[in-house]
Amino acid sequence: MGFTDDLRNRLNNLVGRGSCFPNKKRMADSLEVDPSQLNRFLSGERGLTVDSLGRILDKLGARIAFPDDPADAAREVCFVTPERSQVGRDSPPPASEDYIAVPLASSPVAAGPGIIPEDRIDGWVLVWRHHEAVRFRSNMVAVQIGKYEQSMIPTLHPGDIVLVDRNERDPVPAGKIMLVTEPGGDDAGAMVKRVSTHKTADDMELIFYSDNSKEFPPMVYRLGRDYEGDISRAIVGKVVWAWSDMTRK
Repeated sequence: MGFTDDLRNRLNNLVGRGSCFPNKKRMADSLEVDPSQLNRFLSGERGLTVDSLGRILDKLGARIAFPDDPADAAREVCFVTPERSQVGRDSPPPASEDYIAVPLASSPVAAGPGIIPEDRIDGWVLVWRHHEAVRFRSNMVAVQIGKYEQSMIPTLHPGDIVLVDRNERDPVPAGKIMLVTEPGGDDAGAMVKRVSTHKTADDMELIFYSDNSKEFPPMVYRLGRDYEGDISRAIVGKVVWAWSDMTRK
C-alpha cells in the first residue's frame, strides 16, 4: 500500500461514532481544509493539493520519516492473555491497536539519540493512544523521576513517571516541562525542568528552572556557546503526560 492509500485509510478510520471526528464535515473544519476536497479525497476520487496535505499532516501531528531517520522508540502492542483489573474482569479484552508500549529508561539513557538499546530499557509503559495528550504521537519515552530528584516538587515527586515526546523540542511558549540536558555531550546530565528562552545580542539563553525554586535555582545556558547552536543537544522533548502517586498529594 502506498502513502496516499495509507493516508486515505487512516483518515477514514478517524471518522465515525467513537472516533476522533463524528463526521467528515467536522474533520474538515478541524483540519482547516475544504470539506468538498477532503470528501473527494476520502472517496478516492482525487488527491490533495500540497498545501492541504501539509495542513492535514501538521494538524494530525504527523511527520515524514526518511529511510535514514532513526526509528521511533515506541512499539505496537500485542496482548497475550492480559491480566485485567477486578472491576473489568468480565468485560471484553482490550484491543491491542488502542495501545502503544513506550520504553521506560533513566534520564541519561532517554536523552540519547535514536533507538534506546534493549539492554538499557528498564521496562515498558502501556499508553492508551486515544488520549488527547498522546494522540498522533509515536516517538515517546518514559522516564522515572529519580529517588533524590526533588526539583519539580510539588508538580512531580521522586518515583513519578513522565511521558516525553522526543519530536517536540520547541521551548516556546515559556513554561513547558521538558526533558533537558546540561552541556557536555554524552557525559551531560539529563533532568526534567521547565524551560524559557531569552534572546541576547548574539545568542539565545536557555533557562532551565524548577517548581521547587527555593532549593533549586535556575540554570542558564546559551544555545550557541554551550550547545553549538543545536537545540536537540539541549532539549530532548516535551513532557506530555505523567503518572503521579496521588497518595502523597
